[in-house]
Amino acid sequence: MSRLPGDTFARCMRCERERQGLSQAEVARRMAGVLRAAVDPSTVVRIEQQTRAIRLDEAVAVSRALGVPITVLLSDDLDTDARVDACAAELALAQQEWEQAGTRVERLTETLRSLRRQALAEGA
Repeated sequence: MSRLPGDTFARCMRCERERQGLSQAEVARRMAGVLRAAVDPSTVVRIEQQTRAIRLDEAVAVSRALGVPITVLLSDDLDTDARVDACAAELALAQQEWEQAGTRVERLTETLRSLRRQALAEGA
């Protein structure tokens, strides 16, 4: 007997969340950022426990919150190609986050240098 897509999604969502070491509250917070609406952590609990169906917009938000393709959360038994695709997608996301962090570090470093120069000029 095959599982329903909602059951598979809930199981995969929980496995992926746990694999990443995220709390249900953190997933809810990230979902809220994607949806631009409040998401109560109990929503994540109920979805994972399969006591509440997940809406399509929430499924997309979970996928983005976890940084994995939605197909990963819908596949009961991923073949090697799908695992490679999922890993490649996760790597691409990590590289993007790395680049954004580097840009932020550069910006903050320049701001700090500017503030130090300004403080020295004011003190002279």
